[in-house]
Amino acid sequence: MNKQILLYIVLALIFVSALLGGAFYLGRTTSTQSTDTTAAPITTATTPGVSPQTGTQSPTISQQTQSSLFTGKVAKLPNDLNLFKVTESDIANGVTDSFAYFSAGTYAKGEYAGYTRIIAIRPSEGPGPSLQYVLATKDFKSYLLDDPKSNTTLYDEASWENPYMHIDKSKISKAVTLESDHPQTIATGEPFGLIRYDNILTELKPSGKKDKNGYDISLDYLITEVDTSHVLTSSQKQLTLYASSTEWTGNKNDSDKEKNLLAIRNQYLKTTTYVLAADSTGLTYPYVFSPQSIIGAYQKDLPTYDQSYAEYTKQVAEYEQKKIGAYPKAPQYINFPSMQLTKALAGLPSDYYNTYDMAFPGACGGGRSTYVVDGLKNDDLIAISSSSSFTLYILTDSNHPLYQLAYNAKSGYDEESFKMSNDNMPRPSISEYVSKHPLLFFKDTWDRWVVIGEYDIKLMGGCGKPVVYLYPEKPTTVRISFVSPVTLDTQIPTYHDGWLVKAQPDGTITDLQPQYTDCSLINSSRFGSEYASDACRKNEYPYIYWSGKSIENAYPSVKGGWIVTKDNLESFMNARMSEMGLTAKESADMISYWVPKMSEKNTPYYRVSFFQTKEMNEFIPMDVSPRPDTVIRVFLDYSALNSKPVQEITPQKLQYIERTGFTLVEWGGLR
Repeated sequence: MNKQILLYIVLALIFVSALLGGAFYLGRTTSTQSTDTTAAPITTATTPGVSPQTGTQSPTISQQTQSSLFTGKVAKLPNDLNLFKVTESDIANGVTDSFAYFSAGTYAKGEYAGYTRIIAIRPSEGPGPSLQYVLATKDFKSYLLDDPKSNTTLYDEASWENPYMHIDKSKISKAVTLESDHPQTIATGEPFGLIRYDNILTELKPSGKKDKNGYDISLDYLITEVDTSHVLTSSQKQLTLYASSTEWTGNKNDSDKEKNLLAIRNQYLKTTTYVLAADSTGLTYPYVFSPQSIIGAYQKDLPTYDQSYAEYTKQVAEYEQKKIGAYPKAPQYINFPSMQLTKALAGLPSDYYNTYDMAFPGACGGGRSTYVVDGLKNDDLIAISSSSSFTLYILTDSNHPLYQLAYNAKSGYDEESFKMSNDNMPRPSISEYVSKHPLLFFKDTWDRWVVIGEYDIKLMGGCGKPVVYLYPEKPTTVRISFVSPVTLDTQIPTYHDGWLVKAQPDGTITDLQPQYTDCSLINSSRFGSEYASDACRKNEYPYIYWSGKSIENAYPSVKGGWIVTKDNLESFMNARMSEMGLTAKESADMISYWVPKMSEKNTPYYRVSFFQTKEMNEFIPMDVSPRPDTVIRVFLDYSALNSKPVQEITPQKLQYIERTGFTLVEWGGLR
């Protein structure tokens, strides 16, 4: 009898708890429910909602706020866990242990309570970003592999997208969906949301080890300390959200104009719309701020794209095995969400620009984020008529300094260069530029003023003449495509769903899609293209020549370099090219283009810096099939100086890469 009464009491308590929990969850949901019926809903559960292996529902926010999913903090593990396969390229370059492992807390509850979360990172073998994997283990002998998209089954094991292409499968007991305190999306209040960018926040640091040539090996380290001065409120109690800060610096030899523009940036642009989300362990993912409708559309289209891309990789393998006769067509890339807005979709008046995106873009990089503007008052702006799901504003003062900054970013160059980048369109005056409203503003979730800028005018500068050499060990059909979208100013031969070429061991390239390149349109009088018309007619190219701008990825930060006199530019460049592993011909090709370009500035000094393979793989990632065994990418960043700086800059430590097997070499620079 006592047992029966006790059972009734327990059942009653469970029933009451369920009611209270349900009331809490429903009340929370109702308070943030969308009022815009056109916006796609954004889930607040971890990704994905249900584990395909167990059918277990992932915890909702209301469950996760009770206590953290993890105990402990992110820590670098001192030993190699031997999870990654060692390739012939690793052995040839003496980097068989250039992998980084981190513990990222211990699961405190749930199906994997007691398991240690592991983040495993290996440098890219191809011209793409580093590879990151999340795992869990109890004994550091057998591991669970986080595979929320089921890539281990969607792709063949010989495919780059399959984790088992890189991870030692014998160490993996099961591919699962691991729980996380970082949901795929975060609802921030209509009409905006956040979507997680899949790469964990990292930075490059020296490992203390050297490769076979004596050069320092740098590894990706997890970033656990961020600028905490801009904390953002969030319903995600298991996460701390921070606004991504910006840092603007100049040098003592800047002109008065450059100093003025720098002062404007420092006054108004201190943060961006990127959001950094740190869990209790310190593990931090970046999130992109975007309208919910754009995020929802992307999530709706992504599974179809993933399936199509998996099928495409299988067809590529069949082509290379000569099972099919035609190279398959790649699926149309779908852009990651951003703040892009068009005149047509937003219902803007006719005297506005057609497209708006990241404001004040720089160099040849774009960005998924834009800027938050400090110091604006409500009466500095006036609302405009539009059909946008959020109210848009323009500045009341047509002479506002932000207009000067925008004009300089897009039009602050000589007339000839402007025409070259904009189909011979005359460069507008600043009053003409401002009259079409190049900047639009809106209030975000945190009541901050956010700015987006026009994208009709093509960005001055850009990545100037990157060229790609291919050296396979035997005649090989090679396909190259950009992993993230790039707008191309120059493409020789024409980029049509990528480049499809036949490459010879001596580097000679034959275009296998010549029908898409009109040789009569190539201007051989243009500097850098002198060879191209003849090469096109013969269909025999020395390299692939492209120039353009990354739409999504921000330009890398310049760290260190050299101050070089104008008279020493050629000898300096030749020495640095050799130091990084370029051949005499590759060095001569690069120097013959870039030294004259740099000398056009006609200044006595130059600050010269380089990005190498690691930075370029993240900035302009490429998909190359078959995968090269060796990748050498060199990118020049420089600025002309009227006088020698008083303070010396720290010289860069350049890495020499040993060539083995199929080799891809690329050089380019900031135009």
